[in-house]
Amino acid sequence: MNLESIVGVLEGLKGRTADTIYDLFFTERRVIAAIVLHPSDFFGQYGKPDPTTLIVGGYFKQREIKVRSLQLMDERRSALEGKTADEILASHKNNLEIEYENVASVRIKKGILGTSLEFAVQNPPGKKMNFSLGGAQVGEAEGLMKKVLADKAK
Repeated sequence: MNLESIVGVLEGLKGRTADTIYDLFFTERRVIAAIVLHPSDFFGQYGKPDPTTLIVGGYFKQREIKVRSLQLMDERRSALEGKTADEILASHKNNLEIEYENVASVRIKKGILGTSLEFAVQNPPGKKMNFSLGGAQVGEAEGLMKKVLADKAK
């Protein structure tokens, strides 16, 4: 059995919505977008305000959510360590994969609102997957694209 190895990881990319955080795992044949933070993680946190929030404001609630977000991301990343690509894909129902064979092109788009990693796929035609990159991640993303998708990088 040929085990698929992970050749690189980009951590903390925003995708789909601004409050969904992915880690992208690049293998020899696909990229796996693994959710490390999802809006559904905080449904209970945004409920009815407690008396402290009404008196002091939302600062403490926002701080609590931020701390919990960091804890969840650390827990999920720790849980993914040592996992196979298939196990990473199966670790969250909203994780997704992009087979390199299905990639029409990949590029790093730099714009006024930030930088993103864009995968244009062949099936379905015209579909694009975008992930927001932090400034420090651009070089790392470019290196990974040259390593695994050199023939499709723009």
